[in-house]
This record gives sequence, C-alpha cells and structure tokens, in this order.
Amino acid sequence: MARVSRFTLADRRQAVARAFGGSESPAAVATSLGIHTTTLYRWAGSSTTDEPGPAAARLIEATQDLLRDADYADITIESVALRCGLAPRTAFHHFPTKRVLFQAAVDDAATVLIDRIHEKSVAATWPGTPLEQLQTFLRIAAESIYDSPRTHVLFRNLGVPKSEGSAERWHDSFVVAISQLLRAAADALQIDSDTDVLAAAHLLTGAMRGIHTAVFEGGDADSALSVVERVHLLVPPR
Repeated sequence: MARVSRFTLADRRQAVARAFGGSESPAAVATSLGIHTTTLYRWAGSSTTDEPGPAAARLIEATQDLLRDADYADITIESVALRCGLAPRTAFHHFPTKRVLFQAAVDDAATVLIDRIHEKSVAATWPGTPLEQLQTFLRIAAESIYDSPRTHVLFRNLGVPKSEGSAERWHDSFVVAISQLLRAAADALQIDSDTDVLAAAHLLTGAMRGIHTAVFEGGDADSALSVVERVHLLVPPR
C-alpha cells in the first residue's frame, strides 16, 4: 500500500506556483512545507501540475540521463542545457556550477529512492526477528533501486572528485538503518553481542553498493537479487 501524501493536488500546484512563479525561492517554499527542494522539482515536472516542468527539474533529469553513459568529467552545464532544449544562461541561472547541478541530481535520485523504499516497506510482510528483518530490508532496498533507473547516479562510478559533491551522505543513512537492525539482532542473541555493529553495517553497505554498481554497469538484476538475499549472512550468526 503506497503512502498517502499529506499534500493535496491543490497544495502541490500552489507550492509549484510559489516556488517557480512568485517572489519566493524553491528552497524557501520547501522549508516552509517541511519537504526537500527536489520534491518541488518533481511536483513541477509531473502531470499533477498540468503544466510543463520548470527548467530546474528538466536540467536535473537531463543530467541523470547523460550520466547513464558518460562520466562526470564528460558533461558540462552547456551540454545538459542542450540536452533539454534550454539556453545555457537559463541553466546557469538555476545551477551556477556543475557541482551544484550534480548534487541536485543526486539528491533528487535519493529522494525518489527513499519514497520507493517506504512504499515497498509499508506493503511488505515483515518477519518477527531482527536478522530476518535485515534480510527483508536489504531485498526491499535492492528492488527499489532497480525499479528506479535514475538512482544509477548513486551507485555508478562516475569519476566524481570528492570536492565536487557525492552521494556519500545518502549511503551513510543506509549504514545507520543497517546498524539499528544489527543492534536489535545482537540484543535478540541472533548475532554475537561483541560484534562491531558499525563496522559490520559498513561492510554490508559496501557489499550492497558493489552489487548495485554491477547491475547499473549491465549485470542481471534478478541474479543480483538472489545474491542480496544472502548478504546478511556476511555477519555470522551466534
């Protein structure tokens, strides 16, 4: 069962009008509504507004599309603008540097992924023990990633310099979620109580990232899911 949004269609249209047609900035509108700025871009770019998406949303989508086959160093703001039929000056107005544009593309992909994981989690049947819950969580995350093609920017090796922004903070959130489940497994005596939970969470996250990268580089998603089902076994049971 999908999550029911607390924002009606009218709310979304009003928010888009405020963010892209008035004196307020998208960031200010997003803060006032308690949402991420990229959510506004997605609302504006969707059919719920009955209008074409604004330039910012189109630039983000074009960046994600270009990065399917190109590396970070290969794209420019000008090439992104050309991809979506906008003038370079319009692109630079919304994203003054490639770093800012790339980070917006990453944040948008992560926001979409988090929403997808939530939807699948609500609909899932969860087992009663923490280690099996971890297995379920890892499978749901993988299915959500493969169902959301734009998330390739979170996993492909795009040759992004650390100084230019990255997806690391989103992966850190994944580490936190896994850590919580591993601590519960230790408390339930499913794994050794002396297990370094944070180190194990980083290990599992790294393994998952490697699997997802392989899929986005052309690997078979079904085969990857069968491997994901066993990733939790990297943490030996008690």
